[in-house]
Amino acid sequence: MLKKALTFVCLTCLYIPLIFGQTVINGLVKDSDTNEPLIQANIVVMETQQLAVSDAMGKFSIELNVDLPVELRVSYIGYSDKKILIESESADLIISLSPQVIPGQEVVVSASRISERIMESPVTIERMSIRDIEQAASGNFYETLGDMKGVDVVSSSLGMQIVNTRGFNTTAPVRIVQFVDGMDNQAPGLNFPVGNMVGANDLDLQSVELISGPASALYGPNAFQGVINMTTKTPYNFQGISAQIKGGERSLIEGQFRIAKAFGENERFAVKVTGSFMQADDWIADNPESNRYGDIETEQDLSAIVRQLQFDESLSQKEREDFVALNNYLDFNPIANPGKQNIEAPGYMESELSENTIKSNKLAAALHYRFNNSLEASYNYRFGNGTAIYQGANRYSINNISFQQHKLELSGRQFLVRAYTTLENAGDSYDLVFTGINLSRAGVENYISEYLAEYFDQLDSLTNGFERDARLEWVNIAHAAAKEKAQNEGWYTSESQEFDSLINAIVNNPDLESGSRFEDKSSLQHIEGQYNFNFDFADIIAGVSFRNYSPRSFGTIFSDTLVNPADTLENGRYNPNAEFVSLNTQEGGGFIQISKLLFNERLRLMGSGRVDKHMNFDLQFSPRVAAIYSPNRNHSIRVSAQSAFRMPTLQNQYILLNLGPITLKGNLNGHENLYTLESVENFQEEHDSNFVVNPLLLDTISLAPLQPEQMKTIELGYRGIWQNNFYWDIAVFYSVYEQFIGEIRVARPSGDALAGETSGEDAILTGNYELFQIPVNAKETVSSIGVYAGINYYFGSGYSAGINYSFNELNTEQLNDPIIPGFNTPKNQFGIQMSGRDVWRTFGFNAAFRWRDEFKWQSTFGDGVVPSYHTLDLQLNYRIPEWYSTVRVGASNVYNNKHLQAYGSPQIGRLMYASWTVDLGFPVRD
Repeated sequence: MLKKALTFVCLTCLYIPLIFGQTVINGLVKDSDTNEPLIQANIVVMETQQLAVSDAMGKFSIELNVDLPVELRVSYIGYSDKKILIESESADLIISLSPQVIPGQEVVVSASRISERIMESPVTIERMSIRDIEQAASGNFYETLGDMKGVDVVSSSLGMQIVNTRGFNTTAPVRIVQFVDGMDNQAPGLNFPVGNMVGANDLDLQSVELISGPASALYGPNAFQGVINMTTKTPYNFQGISAQIKGGERSLIEGQFRIAKAFGENERFAVKVTGSFMQADDWIADNPESNRYGDIETEQDLSAIVRQLQFDESLSQKEREDFVALNNYLDFNPIANPGKQNIEAPGYMESELSENTIKSNKLAAALHYRFNNSLEASYNYRFGNGTAIYQGANRYSINNISFQQHKLELSGRQFLVRAYTTLENAGDSYDLVFTGINLSRAGVENYISEYLAEYFDQLDSLTNGFERDARLEWVNIAHAAAKEKAQNEGWYTSESQEFDSLINAIVNNPDLESGSRFEDKSSLQHIEGQYNFNFDFADIIAGVSFRNYSPRSFGTIFSDTLVNPADTLENGRYNPNAEFVSLNTQEGGGFIQISKLLFNERLRLMGSGRVDKHMNFDLQFSPRVAAIYSPNRNHSIRVSAQSAFRMPTLQNQYILLNLGPITLKGNLNGHENLYTLESVENFQEEHDSNFVVNPLLLDTISLAPLQPEQMKTIELGYRGIWQNNFYWDIAVFYSVYEQFIGEIRVARPSGDALAGETSGEDAILTGNYELFQIPVNAKETVSSIGVYAGINYYFGSGYSAGINYSFNELNTEQLNDPIIPGFNTPKNQFGIQMSGRDVWRTFGFNAAFRWRDEFKWQSTFGDGVVPSYHTLDLQLNYRIPEWYSTVRVGASNVYNNKHLQAYGSPQIGRLMYASWTVDLGFPVRD
């Protein structure tokens, strides 16, 4: 059904008759004071809502699809809007805008999938323009998203920053969708975006729009708490060569370039190539409680080891005879047996197990062809490669991970058809925790060797060459000396010769019993179509989409194991050319949105609904209704009610990862024959302490198959411009969450033993059972409330200031379900921003202060308190027009207030930087 619908949309779009006149309006938008061209000014045809954007030279061109006269509305952030009536064809327009105006008038497209002013948007949405991106005080536009109200940015490392909105913050943002030019930027195997590691570079970004709150009604699965939509510059409107170099603290070095040019008599064909490189020393996660890995304990029977050495064929005859004599001595002096020893490995700090360097390489190319001014075809290629630290259930070195995206798109005046694929390769990525664990495991043998050597050397000295009987005090002296020497010299340290070779062997081994590498070459394929029906009675948008996921981990992460388990290589590892179990999954959906203007266009009613079907889950319906009342152009009140859902990730469905003591297992079909782990521990403790077998302590459990998470939200908001200087944006929302996905630990009796019967009890008593960690849905419903408020004031002469406040609270009354994820969000937070443009000649500045309340962090990696913190970011910039250049210097966290953003994450300090940008625009044909 979905394929038929999509085919219909595509064919309908391709054969739209071009029945309107071909009047073309060309023009130039400039600053009324300086006569400098204004880049990315919005020019909207009021009658049709056609949108054009001025290019790097301030020029624009619109091919009308209606007859004259028409009215143009020209807007640019920081300038007063201007309306112009075009009654006849004329020479090129020159439109001068006066600096002053405030936000609310800029155009966004993400909120309703159509061009509209932020003032008219039915949802909470923020926007970064080209200027905002260039002048981001932190020097990193992605980090600067955290200056927006209701937005939290969590850093797993300097190269891995994660955006969260509306609570339940996480380092794995599975509840937010991120797009770059309409392509979902998620890693197919992880099902969430890895920050901006493989996104667009700064020079190519035209805008970033962020929806705070649910958006499944238009964007489908996983647009649960927000949408980030990045749009890059077109090679038609932004032609030229741009380059930027940046350097700074922590050995930061970065370079970017962009080349774009349109060709041909009518500039129908255009090409764009962009690239960037970045490298820096990472922030160090150095909390001994959370970032020491491999501090394991193991009990070893040293007496049994000594006994077996007399039979070890790898030893010489003389060495075996020596052990025979030693064991004979121990038989007559049992007090001297080394016995069972509890060995405690010191573990390794994270900095010893990773390179502590982040890298990011990006390359993109685009080919565009315009059949006319309203029909365009394009091919886009995007490649990203990077290294950083990602924090999930453990902390991982995302080492040399790479992504490729290919996109074909055909867009017209009222339609869009898009198809793309994303290819992921985990590269040389590995689990830092298991690297530490297996490094310690490898050191146990060396520890025992050092221990026994020193122990018997001490006894040899104290007993005069084993001629005297052992005494207890001598044995204790020998044990103390042996433990000290083994602890100091038995473990492999980062300075030891064997350390590097052991690390290399571990991180290249995907078997977690002895290695830590994970392999992932998953991919996704996506196709979608959209059509805008401009009926007289209402505006209607409809669209359909289809997606295929192809998980491929070769059995190292998912249950895509070998079809023939014997199909392995000589070293026992899987044969990469063998056949593996296919886990391909498909989902499809469609949406429709209807909007209507009433009461002299003061009231706008909107309704939208989307249905989605995943092959493994029931049909999902996501409705949204909204009303926006605008008594005049400067004020609007909105109210909306909507729902959203999140599909279980591929890992939720298919993970099969043996961690040694416990196995992570997906929950697509449910699980039976289980005991809760807590009850097993209570049962065993009762037996070990009191020698009592009490089966009443064992709790059986059945786990139902996973279902999608659900959320319903109501929101009330106001936006207003007061006295031509103040801009207010206030929103209040209330959300209810159901079927949150968390994890539970259980024990399953092995073999034919059954939980709840005598055979199951016997299996627990004898240790004949397996431990599993399985994702499940929470049974309790939870709710949260939030308030976001922002005020901006514009002083004139290029100066502006703003303050915002966010309040988030989870209702914890009678909340006892441990499956509910941590809220992980400060109850109170606020920010202050100030900026100045051309305050003295071409000198400008931008400053941003933020404060976060203390909050508790709960996650599978660990729980702890994130203390309150505050930071100040500052940028100074100076334009040199005659050199086509801009020089910027600045710093994030100017006064180096080191702080955590999540439990287990690194301390974030100051990063000073300086950059030089050159922008050479090509002339754009009128």
